Amino acid sequence: MDRRMGVDSVTITVEGMTCNSCVWTIEQRIGKLNGVHHIKVSLEEKNATIIYDPKLQTPKTLLEAIEDMGFDAILHNPNPFPVLTDTVFLTVAASLAVPWDHIQNTLLKTKGVTDIKISPQQRTVVVTVIPSIVNANQIIELLPDLSLDTGTLEKKSGTCEEYSMAQAGEVMLKMKVEGMTCHSCTSTIEGKIGKLQGVQRIKVSLDNQEATIVYQPHLITAEEIKRQIEAVGFPAFIKKQPKYLKLGAIDIERLKNTPVKSSEGSQQRSPSYTSDSTVTFIIDGMHCKSCVLNIESALSTLQYVSSIVVSLENRSAIVKYNASSVTPETLRKAIEAVSPGQYRVSISSEAESTSNSPSSSSLQKIPLNIASHPLTQETVINIYGMTCNSCVQSIEGVISKKAGVKSIRVSLANGNGTVEYDPLLTTPETLREAIEDMGFDAALSDTNEPLVIIAQTSSEMPLLTSTNEFYTKMMTPIHDVEAKTSSKCYIQVTGMTCASCVANIERNLRREEGIYSVLVALMAGKAEVRYNPAVIQPPVIAEFIRELGFGATMIENADEGDGVLELVVRGMTCASCVHKIESILTKHRGIFYCSVALATNKAHIKYDPEIIGPRDIIHMVESLGFEASLVKKDRSASHLDHKREIRQWRRSFLVSLFFCIPVMGLMIYMMVMDHHLAALHHNKNMSQEEMTNIHSSMFLERQILPGLSIMNLLSFLLCVPVQFFGGWYFYIQAYKALKHKTANMDVLIVLATTIAFAYSLVILLVAMYERAKVNPITFFDTPPMLFVFIALGRWLEHIAKGKTSEALAKLISLQATEATIVTLDSDNILLSEEQVDVELVQRGDIIKVVPGGKFPVDGRVIEGHSMVDESLITGEAMPVAKKSGSTVIAGSINQNGSLLIRATHVGADTTLSQIVKLVEEAQTSKAPIQQFADKLSGYFVPFIVIISITTLLVWIIIGFLNFEIVETYFPVSDL
Repeated sequence: MDRRMGVDSVTITVEGMTCNSCVWTIEQRIGKLNGVHHIKVSLEEKNATIIYDPKLQTPKTLLEAIEDMGFDAILHNPNPFPVLTDTVFLTVAASLAVPWDHIQNTLLKTKGVTDIKISPQQRTVVVTVIPSIVNANQIIELLPDLSLDTGTLEKKSGTCEEYSMAQAGEVMLKMKVEGMTCHSCTSTIEGKIGKLQGVQRIKVSLDNQEATIVYQPHLITAEEIKRQIEAVGFPAFIKKQPKYLKLGAIDIERLKNTPVKSSEGSQQRSPSYTSDSTVTFIIDGMHCKSCVLNIESALSTLQYVSSIVVSLENRSAIVKYNASSVTPETLRKAIEAVSPGQYRVSISSEAESTSNSPSSSSLQKIPLNIASHPLTQETVINIYGMTCNSCVQSIEGVISKKAGVKSIRVSLANGNGTVEYDPLLTTPETLREAIEDMGFDAALSDTNEPLVIIAQTSSEMPLLTSTNEFYTKMMTPIHDVEAKTSSKCYIQVTGMTCASCVANIERNLRREEGIYSVLVALMAGKAEVRYNPAVIQPPVIAEFIRELGFGATMIENADEGDGVLELVVRGMTCASCVHKIESILTKHRGIFYCSVALATNKAHIKYDPEIIGPRDIIHMVESLGFEASLVKKDRSASHLDHKREIRQWRRSFLVSLFFCIPVMGLMIYMMVMDHHLAALHHNKNMSQEEMTNIHSSMFLERQILPGLSIMNLLSFLLCVPVQFFGGWYFYIQAYKALKHKTANMDVLIVLATTIAFAYSLVILLVAMYERAKVNPITFFDTPPMLFVFIALGRWLEHIAKGKTSEALAKLISLQATEATIVTLDSDNILLSEEQVDVELVQRGDIIKVVPGGKFPVDGRVIEGHSMVDESLITGEAMPVAKKSGSTVIAGSINQNGSLLIRATHVGADTTLSQIVKLVEEAQTSKAPIQQFADKLSGYFVPFIVIISITTLLVWIIIGFLNFEIVETYFPVSDL
């Protein structure tokens, strides 16, 4: 057995498998990964044993691959176990025309084969195998043209050397190279790798993100090439197994005599000169680390350059060189000539660091000595609001203590300040903001152009006339070094189903060049990305997400991720206090908007939660001498409680029902009797007068007073409580609707019942006044019947609403009200704890959650182990294990172990808040047909009222013109 080929085995615990389908899925997906020779997954033991090539895979990459499939994977032992391999020597019969490509392709596709060496001249094949997966007999079955070479097997060691040398020709290798953004990156890789001994040719493709390399395997290995590319700053992966190029015997003999490259020889450095000088260049046009390495590698090859340090942040290069051999101008042109030739270089300063060169002229010496002192710049800031010398002294005293400020002169008469500063430590904009923070208005001069000033700390260094030209050149204006900027974008992501999708997107996006941070919210389906706009743009980020298999679209409204804060501010006395708070807050970085109302003592603030948080804003307001606190919000979900409405309509229904049942009994009795009288009239041919006498003799139709029957009196007495007590809430709602000049169904109900009651009462009083012998027809039965059925409908409606809102109320009750924020030192030692309101938690805060406590916000565990109950959020019945790096959900319950988490989603961005928001939106949203019905109901009530009034007017007119028509259609009036 042999261990030279470096095959390892690792066992990974896999949680979440439920059936053999999960086992098959993992084996198929992981088995297809490049470098994986064999995988065996056990459902019973919940683990996966993987045999792999450590050059192509690592335990961590295999772990991530399993997690990307949606399973939880744990690596208990990060140290892999070595797997022994065996070497099989095979030969091909001399009479056969050998298809070497077919043999190589077949063996490469065979699981368990780790290496192949083919010698067409000797017609032999040396195969390195993992004996636990494949053996010589199985290979011969796959390739019948091959046979086991027993003779070679006996002389194994000597033959291996011959095969190795026979194989020492040129090999073509294709590698996937990530992170390249411009042609400067390709030039860097080609220049670096092309200089390695053993690398014959290299071609890097920016479009395909790959490198094709032809190298000599006896001088350098594929793993060494991969490591050298990664040393330049680009992640590299072997895309295809090395393909051996066919060489003749002459080439092999030549390669035998090629000396092996030593590792030390590749790190040769330029000789150090006794007369070295240092020059600083300002370089525009650098975009990434590749540009830095490109410039450094190009100039370090020059013999007269002893060292070079390039800074991407400061856009500068410090070069140490031999002043007797080259001038700074030549070095400047050399930097500008570096591929791809897009750099703009200017000389910032020169200094002579060691002994002077004898060949240097006096003209060169003087400016070098002058430039050895630090450079400063001068800027003029216009200051408004100064009233006396006390303001001048206050500004000079505060600004002079700022980092990088050399001197400051404030003029009260001119209303400005002249500041001399170090551009590497501060900027004019920072100084302007510092002055505004003191309560003054400040603005940079429109014509303000910072000047490079040579600080002369010693009076013993006079400026000679011969140096005036150089000094004038050093006094020309230059712009400040541009600080590294970042922008933020929001992307709507669809297709995410679980936390594994979130982790997959965040992990892959962080690998991309130019992306600083990624934060993905699962429930909101939104990704917040902070990036460098000089390197990458939002459409490219969205395309990266789509390549991962998710839908991604840009969110144009950038205000969506802004935080909103409502504060109660005490201690304000006048409009000056309001202006003071608004001006100070809006000048602070991270605050977009601030509005303070003196009458209500409230402040409305919009801010960037990544830069500033609620606690910081409250501290700022309190530092101005005011008291500030959060506006108390109702966390009891009382707006979702329908108990009061249910009790209200239940009472209305029962009152109406109590008086409606007797009314219904009277109505049914009169209907039966009227039917009986109609039958008598039909069968016995009674006259109308006889029918009237029989009708009047009925008990309910007997008159207590002239015009007032027992029936009408009972109906009136039963109708009054329903009309004024059972219908009380209808009258209130109708009044509110009419007050706002609208007409709803309550208006229609009140209108119908009131008219029926009023008409019946009036007609009854008229009959009593006229002492009528025939009882009038009344409608006292209408209000109780109408109110009882509508009250029943309203009661059932609120019961249904209460049931649907009950789940939402339970979700809201899961939210924690307070959080314990801790402060840690550099060694993660607990310094202090503070109990704060959950709405004051800021993104990035470290929160302590004790056993039995609720997680106040979404976050990521940074320390501790515990089991967490997420059943109320996810429905998962079993507790979920949480360790360092795991994500936690707000509202879930910590069971057995104290955890420290770092807040990632706070306030309305937490998963629980997003669930509540989605449920509320689902309840308030309407279907299109429902929206149409609501729109139609706005016209329904006025239409019914108009039709009713029109009908009344028509019948009145008909009655005046021809009353016989009315008698024809209303024969009951004859009674």
